[in-house]
Amino acid sequence: MSMTVEVPIPDDLIPRLEQKARSAGLDREQYVRALVSRDLSGPRTFDEILGGFREEVAASGVSDSELDQLFYSARQDSLAERKNPRSK
Repeated sequence: MSMTVEVPIPDDLIPRLEQKARSAGLDREQYVRALVSRDLSGPRTFDEILGGFREEVAASGVSDSELDQLFYSARQDSLAERKNPRSK
């Protein structure tokens, strides 16, 4: 059984909705249904959250040590920026 719910979407959000749906390979209705389903399913696992990232890293050929160095450098840059926000 299913239910139809009518929800007004503000005009300024329609282009973003369309773009997100296209990016996901869905039409508007499918995309909104997926959003509602995902939200009502509860919190995602770390595997679900990181799945796409892990696939991209594996496809890139970056080694674990290179990835560690990338994150270490990004963390150091972030810490330095917090200490001296005008250095940019």
